[in-house]
Amino acid sequence: MFARPFRTIALACTVAMSSTALAQSGASADVSPDVTLRALENMNNAASSKLTDAMKHEASLRAYVKEKDLGEQCKGTAGSDDKHDMAMSFDQALSIAVQHEQSTRGSFNSPATAGEIRAYTTLAKSTWSKLQTAMANVEHLSDCVHGQGKISDFIGWSGDQQKSDLAAANKRSDELSKKRGKENLELEKQEEAQYAAFQASQKSQHEQFLKQSWTKYKFDQTNSLKAYKYRTEYGPNSYYNTYAGSMYGGGGGYRYGYGY
Repeated sequence: MFARPFRTIALACTVAMSSTALAQSGASADVSPDVTLRALENMNNAASSKLTDAMKHEASLRAYVKEKDLGEQCKGTAGSDDKHDMAMSFDQALSIAVQHEQSTRGSFNSPATAGEIRAYTTLAKSTWSKLQTAMANVEHLSDCVHGQGKISDFIGWSGDQQKSDLAAANKRSDELSKKRGKENLELEKQEEAQYAAFQASQKSQHEQFLKQSWTKYKFDQTNSLKAYKYRTEYGPNSYYNTYAGSMYGGGGGYRYGYGY
């Protein structure tokens, strides 16, 4: 077994408990259901976050053991989940969470049902159990690596892995950014082409409109000129009476004479 200070440091990244909280235990029997539910929710959220850290630490240790061919030396499993250095029972953790809620929160306006408390209890117990297992595995593997005199090597190796992982993540991010940039550029080109086509269509429609307007204008002018000539020669309204009057079956026109 290696010195406790190192093991405490190795496990500190997986779980953090305040010294005040660790000194407290034993929940009151008359705790409000609202307080209990809130305590369960916060306890599960905190345990989930620490579980992620513990599993990452465990995965790093297992990868090192495999790469350094220490499988035989580090074979076996962790001891009991409640025997590692930072072990804590679910009931004790819940008692601490309840006391924390009672000391930091004022009133609870959302009533909790028995069903909600049962559901969150089941969820929090599962998360807490997984956390305790991961922490026990971290301690077991840390003891093994230290026992082989390779803890310093592991620390350096782990740092290099983190740098490598970060570099790989940055590379993926850059590639994704370039891909998105290329896609955005292509999209911009498509939009520009579509806009150019729209502009051309609008211009063509406008030119057609102007042409039609000019044609109508010339027709109206010609028609007005003819009407003026007939009006001058044959009298008021003679042009329209002649071309739209009784000569085609209606009233006026030839029937009444040009001068009507």
